Amino acid sequence: MELPFEVLVYIFKYLPKSDRKYASETCHSWYLAANAYCFLKNKVVVLYKSIDSDENTSNLSIFENSATVYTNYLFNEVEISSKLNGFWERTGENIKSLTFKNCDMCEKVFVNILHECPNLESLNIESCKDLFMSGRLLEGKTDGLLVNNLENLKSLSLSGNQYLTDALFSRFVKAAPALEHLNLSGCSLQFHLGLVKKFYPSGTNIFENPSESVLTFYFVLQFIVSHAQSIKTLQFSSTLIDGAALKSLSEAVNLELNKLEVHSCDQLTNTGILALTTHQIMLKELDIGLCTRVTDQSLVHICNNLINLENLNIQRCRAVTDLGISELHKLKKLKILNISQCELITKEGLKNGICAEENSVLEELDIHSLNLDQTGVIMISEKLPNLRSLDLSYCFNAVTDTSIQVVFKNQVFLHTLKISHCDKVSDAGLTGMGKLQQDGDDDSPIMSNCDEAPTHQKIHLGSRAEEEIVRDANRKRNVMRMCENILTMDSFTGYSLARLKHLRELDMSGCNRMTDVSLRYAFSFKELVNLNFSRCQQITHEGVGHLVRNCPSIEYFNLTDCYNLKDDAVTEIVKGLRRLQTLELRGCNQLTDRSLEAIRTHCEKLKFLDVQGCRYMSPELACAIGALPTLHTVLMTKPGPYITESVKNRSPAPTFLPSLMRKLRLH
Repeated sequence: MELPFEVLVYIFKYLPKSDRKYASETCHSWYLAANAYCFLKNKVVVLYKSIDSDENTSNLSIFENSATVYTNYLFNEVEISSKLNGFWERTGENIKSLTFKNCDMCEKVFVNILHECPNLESLNIESCKDLFMSGRLLEGKTDGLLVNNLENLKSLSLSGNQYLTDALFSRFVKAAPALEHLNLSGCSLQFHLGLVKKFYPSGTNIFENPSESVLTFYFVLQFIVSHAQSIKTLQFSSTLIDGAALKSLSEAVNLELNKLEVHSCDQLTNTGILALTTHQIMLKELDIGLCTRVTDQSLVHICNNLINLENLNIQRCRAVTDLGISELHKLKKLKILNISQCELITKEGLKNGICAEENSVLEELDIHSLNLDQTGVIMISEKLPNLRSLDLSYCFNAVTDTSIQVVFKNQVFLHTLKISHCDKVSDAGLTGMGKLQQDGDDDSPIMSNCDEAPTHQKIHLGSRAEEEIVRDANRKRNVMRMCENILTMDSFTGYSLARLKHLRELDMSGCNRMTDVSLRYAFSFKELVNLNFSRCQQITHEGVGHLVRNCPSIEYFNLTDCYNLKDDAVTEIVKGLRRLQTLELRGCNQLTDRSLEAIRTHCEKLKFLDVQGCRYMSPELACAIGALPTLHTVLMTKPGPYITESVKNRSPAPTFLPSLMRKLRLH
């Protein structure tokens, strides 16, 4: 008997989006439930790199003829021509969100798209320089029908467009009276008052005669002031916004921002942050990462005034010290925090800040590249029990077998864990077999059993590197023996990585002490989607075989520079991971054409493949792989000319190569 539609929808709400997607392929009733409105409104149709020019065979025709109505579309690196006008005429009325990234289209086609999409709520035009180059886009089009079509537009992003001017900006915002979110990141905003005086002499009505030569912050500010009651989100990342500009923006009458992004703004100073925290006290999200002039003074004002803040990013604000970080305990609603790459932050600052008391609110923490020791990680783990995402990458001295055990013990709700280049972590810590608890005391200190000194001393005559290799081999053998023994008894010794049952993303790139032992005994994640093992050079096909059987949901798999992998490992991957979409094998120089044949035979959903540096793979076969219908990008080493017996081989390229060049990137 079939479950009612409402019951299926209720159950599907507990599934990750990836699982819902594949559950929808089971039967028609599950398909309908997985595409209920509560899920469908957040789904985005992504078209990458190419669309067939023939309407009858175009990728768009699949969605055009579907019984499911999709409302969000993203076009990335696509040439959009007038041949697709029929698609916009038939589906434009249902489209609510439209994004163009690095797309090639002319002004006439774009205007036609806007005419055919009367219900747009979000419009994103990112890095489409050809569209703005003439400066005539929407000229004479902002009256009548076009204004009515964009009257519901709430979000507008024109980021990364260097040819944007005041006149072009004016035409967009004039047609969108209900705008709430504005993104001008990466645009060539001009802040010099001399330009304002040159293009807007005293007494000039700027809205009637906007400049067609430059994009000035003065003009954008006047628009924000005139729409202050509706504007809630502003993004000016990667611009030259300075303290004075942010001060004038913050003081706009009736402006109450919920979100501000000024990431990578080197000219931003404490003056602007002080004004922001004084006037925009309703802020919930603030991104001032990579603003190198921000100091403790700014952070003190943020923590004292922005009591509603939920998301704070101060990545690489190198002038911030423990003095500023100690104030973070005042932000009682903070859920997401990024303090990575702040070189002057130490354990003491964290102890007085986010770890001043047990914090059950903070869910995401990024502290990669901080100068901490393992006691700092242990403190964080004990004080932040509800973390969902934790980035400890490049904390070389902090992430050890001891500290990672405490993370496995306390952070059981983690869905994202990143410990990239933490090369002190070994099988002993990942499996928990090298850490033993004292009998009858769950909270007792943990101690290592893997590096016990032998009862008799020997003089080692090899180099330090050779000695380390021997030590690693002994450690691997000891952990393997303990893992096998533990399977025959009911006792528990330590905390395994497998304890993190909800893990969806794991980055262990550069953790070179991990071996097949961990893959066999510590990896069992049904929800794991993203996995990065690049430069983990001790893993082989034996461990990979255990991995793919216990982690069947992997979609992104990075195995760059894993030198010991052979064709058998790739065969295991492509046969076992039916959801695989991205596979990176760069520098795996033992792989041959057998791997490519396995990929071509078994990968039904692969979109991205990187086989650069795989010297035993033939370029012709790598090119042929590009014929897979789902594959849109193949990265490979540039073929030839090859030298055989001192003679260059200048044989012509395969006949199918030109048609596949749109999918290949040669390096």
